[in-house]
Amino acid sequence: MNTKLSTPSKEVRLTIPVSAEVHEIFSRVAKAGSIPIGRAMGEWLADTAQAAEFMAEKMEQARMAPSLVARELHSYALGLTDQTQALIQSAKGGGAAADSGLSAAGAVLPPFGITKRPPSCNTGGKVSGDSKKRPGGELS
Repeated sequence: MNTKLSTPSKEVRLTIPVSAEVHEIFSRVAKAGSIPIGRAMGEWLADTAQAAEFMAEKMEQARMAPSLVARELHSYALGLTDQTQALIQSAKGGGAAADSGLSAAGAVLPPFGITKRPPSCNTGGKVSGDSKKRPGGELS
């Protein structure tokens, strides 16, 4: 008697209950991507696995030290609030983002007072900040 066992698949098939609304949403995703609904859901879950991993870790930690995790999540939320407020202020025309030394994209701005930059066609020569045209069209 020779019985061959199939090699185990890397994929695990699940049967999960979802609401009609969730089913409709993933039906639209599947239709837009020309793929089966199960594959659309599987790809979505695979794309969000890092977030699920983070949540799993925090939930496990919360069972062991709930106050520590609560403080971590609170600090995380405060940091997001600060970044959001800075972004909103910069979108409104300066304010907190300029004061904090951050641009709207989060890049560090040069220190206050340093505004001169070489021209885009810089060939290595020095640029004088006080060059003015004379009435005859010549540079001083």
